[in-house]
Amino acid sequence: MTESSHEFSPYNLKCRSGLIYQFKPTSILSTGTFPIKSQHIQFLVLILVVGLLASVACGGDTTPEAQATPEPLVTLPEDEAPHDAGIEWWYFNGLFTDDIGQEYSYHFVTFQGQAAGKVVPHLLQASLGVHSVGEHLTGEQVILDAIKPEAVGVNVEINGWEMQGDGEFYSLEFDLGDYALDLKAIPVRPPILHQGGLVNLGPAGDTFYYTRPRLDTTGSITVDGEQRPITGVTWMDHQWGDVLGREVGWDWASIQLDDGSDLMAVQVWDPTDRTPFSGYGTFLSANGSVLTLDQADVLITSETTWTSPDTGIEYPSGWNITIPSQELELQLEPVLMDSEFAGSRYVPAAYWEAEVEVVGTRRGNTVPGRGFVELVGYDPNQLSEPINPGASPSP
Repeated sequence: MTESSHEFSPYNLKCRSGLIYQFKPTSILSTGTFPIKSQHIQFLVLILVVGLLASVACGGDTTPEAQATPEPLVTLPEDEAPHDAGIEWWYFNGLFTDDIGQEYSYHFVTFQGQAAGKVVPHLLQASLGVHSVGEHLTGEQVILDAIKPEAVGVNVEINGWEMQGDGEFYSLEFDLGDYALDLKAIPVRPPILHQGGLVNLGPAGDTFYYTRPRLDTTGSITVDGEQRPITGVTWMDHQWGDVLGREVGWDWASIQLDDGSDLMAVQVWDPTDRTPFSGYGTFLSANGSVLTLDQADVLITSETTWTSPDTGIEYPSGWNITIPSQELELQLEPVLMDSEFAGSRYVPAAYWEAEVEVVGTRRGNTVPGRGFVELVGYDPNQLSEPINPGASPSP
C-alpha cells in the first residue's frame, strides 16, 4: 500500500482528491469523548474532507492477477474491525416501512481518518427520505474518539448518534430533529468481495472493498415524539485504504432485485470534462454465485437531468443500467428527486444520494426491485480554489 498524501498547515489540508480546504481553528467543538480544541481541528479535517470525496463508489476496472493459491485480500469477520489506513468508511442505505404503511429511505455513513496519537477522527453523515410527504432531511456529527484496539467492528457514538456492528449484527441510530431512527440490521446473505477484495483506482492507489448486500432491518422511527415500529432491508459497504490525490466523480448504484439477485455498479470519471476513466461491478445471483464485472460489462446512462433549487447543480436522473453478460437491463427512477446532500460544514462539495425504484428484465423476464444511487463530482466547488467551511460548534 502506498502512503497517503495529506499535507497539513495550520489552516489548509490537501486531501487525496487533490482539493485543498481551509478551516479556521477558532472554536471548541464538544464531543462525548474529547473536547475538540483548535489544535485538534487539523486531525478532524482529515476525515471531514477526505471522507466523502473518497466515497464508496471509487473503483477501478482491473482485477488482481490470479495466483495458484491466492492469499485472501479480505478476511471476515476480522476485517470488520477498523484498520490503520489513511481513510476508512462504513456505509449503509435502506428502505423501510412503519406500522401504518408509511415508507422511508435512509443512508448513514461513518468516515474514519488516520489516527493521531491515541485518538482518531470520525465524520458521520445521514439522510432520511420521508416518501409520504416528499421530504428529504440530512445531518452530520463529528467526533475525535479514543483508539479502540479491541474493537471487532465499527463502534462510534456521539450526541445520540450510534453506528456499531461486527458483521453479524449492526445497531444504527441517528436523530434529524423531527425524525429519529433506531435500527437493528442482521445480514441474511454472504458478503461480496469486489474485484476479489481490492479495487484499483489507477493513479489514486488501491482500496479494500466488500459489501453485505442484504440485511433484515427492524427497529423504530420516532416522528414528532411518537415511536413507530419498522421493518425493511439494508445494504452495507465497508472500504479502506491509503490513496493518493486524484480528482474524481462517480455514478454509483446498489440494487436489490425481487428475484433475489443483487448488483453493485459504478462508473468513475474525470470531473473536469466528465470523461469516464474506469468502471466495474459485482452481480450476486439468487443462488449465491458471484460474477465480477469489468468496465465493458457495466453500462450506465441517464435519460434526463435535475437541477437543484438550492445549489443550482445539475445532476443526471432516470438511469439505465445494462449488464450484457447477464442480459440484464434496468431502469432506475428517483423516489424523491430533491435528495441533495448540501451545506455540510466540513465537506463543501454537495452530492446527490437517494432511493430509486427499479424495473427491467433479465433474460427476457421482468425483474423489479429497489436500490440507491450516489452521484459525486457534479458540484463545481469540487474543482475550485480553497474553500473555508468555517468552524461552528458541534451540534
